[in-house]
Amino acid sequence: MRFDDRLETALRQANDSDLGAAAKWQQLVDILAQNPSQFDLAYVANGLQKVRDYLPLVAPKMREQCVRALNGRISSAPLVLLLSGDVPKVASAAVAGACLTDDEWSNIIAAMPVRARGFLRNRQDLGPKSQRALAICSAFDFVLPVPKARTETNAANGAQIRDIVERIEKLRSERQSEIVTHSSFEIDQYSGFYETINEIRFETDENGTVSWIEGAPPGAVVGVDIAEPAFDEGPGPDAYGAAAFRQRMPLENARMRLCGAPAVAGDWRINAAPFFDHISGRFSGYRGIFRRPTVAESALISPQSQHSSDHIQQLVHELRTPLGAIIGFSEIIEQQLFGPVTEDYRILARNILNDAERLLSGFDDLATAAKIESGNFYAEPGSTDCDWLTNKLADRLRGLSDLLMVTLNLVHAHPVRPFAVDMELAERIFSRLLSAVIIGCEPDEILDGRFRTEPGINATNRFVLSLPRKLLEMDEAELFGSGPAVLDEVSEAPLLGLGFSLRLVRSLAKNVGGDLRFYNEALILSLPATDENRSGFRDEERE
Repeated sequence: MRFDDRLETALRQANDSDLGAAAKWQQLVDILAQNPSQFDLAYVANGLQKVRDYLPLVAPKMREQCVRALNGRISSAPLVLLLSGDVPKVASAAVAGACLTDDEWSNIIAAMPVRARGFLRNRQDLGPKSQRALAICSAFDFVLPVPKARTETNAANGAQIRDIVERIEKLRSERQSEIVTHSSFEIDQYSGFYETINEIRFETDENGTVSWIEGAPPGAVVGVDIAEPAFDEGPGPDAYGAAAFRQRMPLENARMRLCGAPAVAGDWRINAAPFFDHISGRFSGYRGIFRRPTVAESALISPQSQHSSDHIQQLVHELRTPLGAIIGFSEIIEQQLFGPVTEDYRILARNILNDAERLLSGFDDLATAAKIESGNFYAEPGSTDCDWLTNKLADRLRGLSDLLMVTLNLVHAHPVRPFAVDMELAERIFSRLLSAVIIGCEPDEILDGRFRTEPGINATNRFVLSLPRKLLEMDEAELFGSGPAVLDEVSEAPLLGLGFSLRLVRSLAKNVGGDLRFYNEALILSLPATDENRSGFRDEERE
């Protein structure tokens, strides 16, 4: 059983001093807005009193910003009643963002200020009890204030009408003057509040929910989940960030989207590491920073890029249909399904079939890259046995390696844990990587690839692949670059170039919590391993 002591802790900090009053006020409002049933009523009353006491110490703009960030999550009727008496913008945000039952609304309507009841009348989701309470209050909400006693009575109707008009004009001018004065004061004093925040320090609990932040209004970020990918336009990380969280791996430049307050809304990058309990060793959450993306990173996720990715996927879909027909007719001719065909035509059909299959593979890679770029690629969960994968790769790449007279040795330590990756995706990642590197080999060269499991809390399978002499002359920027490649003269070469293939493998690996690095004259592919076979690791290698 868990005991929620957040309110008690916040009150203890609030009682220390008035330093950081704005942050304490926001923290109290955020906690009280959730209205958990576990809170003691005495603490709730004390918290509401602290919120009232700190009002003069917190800028109106900041109060409004905090309340707007809680839109749809204010479920405490006493807090709504308290905030409804604040300045108009705060009261409007509190009434519009409250999530109360019909009974709760009807119980506080009579105690709300007239202006707040006016805001409430704009809501379309009120129940019958609330509507009845508002109707009762209408009898005196829409009555002009009674003027001071006059010494003379206006007997003429014209004088009475003129008196009413003057009272209306006076009320309107007073209200307009109040709004102008208040707005100019806020603009002068707090004009910098809406400046965009570029970095937020944060900490999550074991479930991935942000529980503490520094550098931004708590209500705008606290409660955001980094364990599940963002859905539609909501907040959350990309698939890579969510996969890294599941594997308890460090998050390096994972994409993140925050919503709500203008100061924090938009795209971010996450750099964070897991932390564990010092005594039990249990996973406790993540600590790190949210940072704004650089200009180069922002360009990858702009609306124009999103539109371009959608356009590419649509184009690939339209190209697959005629390409599938070409493949089908080529197979008919090559296999002589409709009758005898001369050898020359069969050879021509076989060449067309090979080229069409290569094009189709390239289209698939292009569509996958577009999905990853737009954040719409999600890997299916699964596991892949290393022995099965080795045999599958050997069969698939035998023709290419024989054609180029390249020897490919795949060995692995015994035992190697299964990859925590779907079988189809694992085969795709390794086949793209190996075929791209094989193309860069000279005749009679030997490629060595070694699988090994690095055990631990976050077990990882490493695949270290030696590079041929031609690729060793390049640095990492050239290997992964998008410039023209000199290795694409072979018909089986990657359709979109070596750099594209390696970047695709890296992106696919990152989406499942892995990575592809160039280190010590080798390519190192890291993918998460399953939790099976935790003991018995030896350096025994099998070929």
